[in-house]
Amino acid sequence: MRSCSPSLRGLAVCSVVLSISLASAKPLSFRSRNDTTTAVKKISWAPCNFNVSGDPLADQIDCGSLVVPLDYTDPTSNETLTLSLLRSKAVSPSATGNKKSMLFNFGGPGYPARTTLAENAVTLHNMTGGEYDLVAFDPRGTADTITFRCYANQTERLVATASLPILDLTPGASAPNAFAENYANAVALSQRCAAYNLDPALQKNANVLTTGMVARDLMAVVDSLHTFEEEDGLLHYWGISYGSLLGATVAALFPDRMERLILDGIVNAENYYHHFGIDIDQLLSSDDAFRGVLSDCLKIGTSRCALADINSTAPELEATLLAMVDRYQSNPVAAAGKVINGKFVKEILIVIIKYPTGIVPLATVYIRSLLEGKNLDGVVAFHTALYNAVSMGDNDALTGIACSDKVIRATGPTDQKLIDDTNHMFNSTKIFGGLLAGIASQCAEWPHEGRGKYTEHWFDEEGRPRVIKTRKPILFVGNRYDPVTPVKSAVAMSSVFEGSRVLERDAFGHASIAQWSDCTAEVFRGYFGEEMVLPEDKKVCEVDVGVFDVGVFPG
Repeated sequence: MRSCSPSLRGLAVCSVVLSISLASAKPLSFRSRNDTTTAVKKISWAPCNFNVSGDPLADQIDCGSLVVPLDYTDPTSNETLTLSLLRSKAVSPSATGNKKSMLFNFGGPGYPARTTLAENAVTLHNMTGGEYDLVAFDPRGTADTITFRCYANQTERLVATASLPILDLTPGASAPNAFAENYANAVALSQRCAAYNLDPALQKNANVLTTGMVARDLMAVVDSLHTFEEEDGLLHYWGISYGSLLGATVAALFPDRMERLILDGIVNAENYYHHFGIDIDQLLSSDDAFRGVLSDCLKIGTSRCALADINSTAPELEATLLAMVDRYQSNPVAAAGKVINGKFVKEILIVIIKYPTGIVPLATVYIRSLLEGKNLDGVVAFHTALYNAVSMGDNDALTGIACSDKVIRATGPTDQKLIDDTNHMFNSTKIFGGLLAGIASQCAEWPHEGRGKYTEHWFDEEGRPRVIKTRKPILFVGNRYDPVTPVKSAVAMSSVFEGSRVLERDAFGHASIAQWSDCTAEVFRGYFGEEMVLPEDKKVCEVDVGVFDVGVFPG
């Protein structure tokens, strides 16, 4: 994985909408959704201005630009922004001659999409059958698309996040007032964002980063491809992680234009929009994922797992590693200019179970070094490399998008809903709750009120789902041992969308990109095929690459 590019190799009211025929699919007037009507623009395709020569399909890749409204909710404005797109042309065009495109969002929120698509086009064509042009654009706030920043440069950002960190709320890991201090840190960071964006133009941009706006951008691309390139005017889409949330949102807004949607590594939309944090249920499978990796370690042996000879059972090995975390929390050690404490160690553990394939064997070497107190400079270098790999670079898009999407705000550190959501996250995992529960405060007093945000509830107060009927059924995908988007969220979101299916993978890591599976690829190709083939609901796919294998995706 590289900075700004999460490589696939690392890494309420019931609404029933009648299906419409393919021939009658037309661009939907935004005014009919209380948005501004806008003329459909043509995508300008040209050679890319960045190097894609390392891609085997480089000669089939081009880049494009599309002018869209800056604010779809303001019917009086003529202001626009330009989306930057990338297209990898179909490798096996449809035998019917019908041109079609599949759009992607790779998550975040805040990851730019073009470079990720360029680097992984071979694998993505392989998984989707090769009949589609694959298209992605850098969402608002990312890359060069009205880039959202809270700091003038990366140095300022690193200083601010170091001085105002998200605290580990595990008892004993921080001061007794850790919750209040963590809240104050979050508010201070929000104040810095507000101060940096005081200019009226920057304020305006900061208010149009919402997922609701990006959903409309998706449909603007679909409309352009329909009007100028004779495509079907329907959305074909694969959204990963936050991209699943974007997909659910666009499906709720435009249900009658959903042709093929795979939502993969599911974020619970009710939690995302109406609770604090990204998703208060996101850690439900993290302990099982950690334990599963330890169990596989003992099976695989010391040839690929450096921890395999430390204990004879997985529970004993877990106890040994958690005791190590406690030891470094009680007795921090300085190495290579950093402090190794309990939080530092847990940060390594959570990343390796989120992006397992290819790095777990090496990670166990460094974890053993921590156990033995050896080569700690090397451990620090490994930790730094892990976090650089998932960095979003010189912007603050994740914060800007996620916080602008929030329907709620806190009244202070004693806000009961904030306390309840933080405790929910903390108690959902024995191992990682304290490390990540503090995220709940990050948007508590966000200064920018995002326009066009999606405000409807997905479930009522008793947990009953809305019913949304899309034109074609959605396929939800989840890994049994995904530490940040549990299968439970896939099942919950599937209950909202009538006729949708859930594909469960007996897999580790985050989303289907974590471990290759021939079964999964076969399901995806069938679903995206000319004649949609839906798997049986709750079908389980095995994987073909283990967490201790060094090979990754074929193709």
